[in-house]
Amino acid sequence: MEEYRIDDLQIANLFLKQDPNLFCFGTDAVLLANFASKFIKPESAVIDLGCGNGIIPVLLTAKCKSANINGLEINPQCVKLARENVVLNNLQNRIKIFSGDIKSPPEEIKPSTFDVVISNPPYIQHKDGAKNNNEHIACAKHEVFCTLKDVINCADKLLKCGGVFAMIHRTQRLSEVICLMHEYKIEPKEIIMIHPNKNKKSNLFLIKGLKGGGVWCDVLPPVYIYDENGNYTSQVKDIYEIDK
Repeated sequence: MEEYRIDDLQIANLFLKQDPNLFCFGTDAVLLANFASKFIKPESAVIDLGCGNGIIPVLLTAKCKSANINGLEINPQCVKLARENVVLNNLQNRIKIFSGDIKSPPEEIKPSTFDVVISNPPYIQHKDGAKNNNEHIACAKHEVFCTLKDVINCADKLLKCGGVFAMIHRTQRLSEVICLMHEYKIEPKEIIMIHPNKNKKSNLFLIKGLKGGGVWCDVLPPVYIYDENGNYTSQVKDIYEIDK
């Protein structure tokens, strides 16, 4: 029997249908959507690689009012759920979800046509760590369907010259990310380190790259998720942007 839950996204009267048997979104998706939204101009063509249940495209509609937003997902059940979330929020004229593999995107997704490419990819290399017994969750966390190199290669192919790539990933793989972005001529421009709290080392980072950009990069002030009492910091509360 299918079991779903409907989550209130606390912004722009948006909701998200989630299946606990698939991979449910976390704080990283919210952080990435907020980060990427700063680089999306009116009428921009945007695509989320590995969009899962559609959380990032749905959030972006609230932050980027006239952008053309797309999602690409390989898991058929996630594709179905993402499309249901588009309909749930009456966003059929704002979001299009494609079924396909980032290593060979469907023909409708044309090379060199996107202003912004976003990805919250699997963080763990295929050979590393114990995998979840649930194959859907395992594939969302581990590089089963695609590697980090596949993601950055796809971003390179889809971006216009001067286009922006925005991604979140594990801090342990930061040097690998920078090397691969440089290899594909998507030069890192901004990095934000994310820490669970002020007393713990960074476990995630956000990165912005510019296709064909010059070789310089700013490291911006860090984001701390929790305060000393275990509550969200004011930084994170602002990012979650509860309706006023």
